[in-house]
Formats: sequence, structure tokens, C-alpha cells
Amino acid sequence: MVIVSHALNVLILIAVVPALWRDAPGTAEAFGPDTPARRILMCVYLAILLTSVVALILAGMGHYGMALTIGLVLFPMQILYKTATAFAVGIDNPVVITNLVVVVVHSITLATLAMRA
Repeated sequence: MVIVSHALNVLILIAVVPALWRDAPGTAEAFGPDTPARRILMCVYLAILLTSVVALILAGMGHYGMALTIGLVLFPMQILYKTATAFAVGIDNPVVITNLVVVVVHSITLATLAMRA
């Protein structure tokens, strides 16, 4: 499940980061206008994207424990901030809905790890 969670981060953010960078059609409706705050969010997304890419590369090289360690730090942080978006923005926003899907997947990943410990 750790690989699934990292892969989900990559699959979502590989599309979102360039869209935010280019101010692609639809991004303003979902993320708001292109402002410094939105560009800062894009940088946070880029950091998450690159972190999960590195974790997947490490896992592919046989260093699953390192990918696991990265996930044990990254996924709880994502769960917290993505859950908070539902309260801050409301659940009728497509970004929030996607965030909550990620929360479910990462929560299943962490629960699976906890049951195996």
C-alpha cells in the first residue's frame, strides 16, 4: 500500500503541478486566481511530487524501507492538511474532493501498516 500511496501522489500531482504553473484552463475555478499564494501551494505540491518520485525510485532499487520511512512522514502530514481543506473550503470544491480521496487511500495505507506492526 505504501507504493500505491506514493504512486497516487505522483499520478495526481504530475498533472496538477504543470497545470498550476501554466495557469491552465480550469485551474482558476478549482484553485482560485493565479496569485503568490497559489504559486506557493504549487511549490508544496511539487515537493510532495518529487518526494514520492524519489520514494518510488528507492523502492524500485530494493530500498523499500526508505520508501516506507518517507511515507510514514509524508502521509500523515498530507492527511492532516487535506482533511483541513474540507473545513476551510467546503466539500463542494473539486480539489477538496480529490484531497479527501487521497486521505482515504493514505489512511488505509497507514492502517494496513499499523496492523502489520
